[in-house]
Amino acid sequence: MTGEARGEIDVVADGAHRYRAVLTSGTGRSSEHVVVSDSALLERVQATEAEEPVLVRRVLEVLLEAAENSAGDVPPVIDLDQLDRERPELLPSVPLR
Repeated sequence: MTGEARGEIDVVADGAHRYRAVLTSGTGRSSEHVVVSDSALLERVQATEAEEPVLVRRVLEVLLEAAENSAGDVPPVIDLDQLDRERPELLPSVPLR
């Protein structure tokens, strides 16, 4: 993926541990997503509530890049707790700083 083709991610808080995101792929295709989290998940991945939006953005970056590389789609609802159960190595490896 070249720098010019890189997608864009817009994330806004939409309640406690809930975020709305618009992802725009490198080809210009746009999609809307909801990301949910919880305080127990943050504790497990050793993230503070202040770092939660960064965690959400970084996870979306990983998912968008994977979708673009595989011609797949990012799911419309992303539950970080479920994602952590399915891919336990992912969230702890996401850089927050």
